[in-house]
Amino acid sequence: MSAIPAALDGATIPGGCDTCNAEQRIREEQPGIWAIGIAHDDWCPTWQRIQARRQAISDTFRP
Repeated sequence: MSAIPAALDGATIPGGCDTCNAEQRIREEQPGIWAIGIAHDDWCPTWQRIQARRQAISDTFRP
């Protein structure tokens, strides 16, 4: 039995960011392994900060 109902696989839920109209997207990556991603608006300052931090990390380190 999964703690997350299978009906949520592929669901889009409004919210997830205080500065834009983001959406949370839920999907089951593998049986029992779930991922929740946040899709920000392109103009979102929070998203722009996240992107800037990612670009500042050296090319030798990519998680």
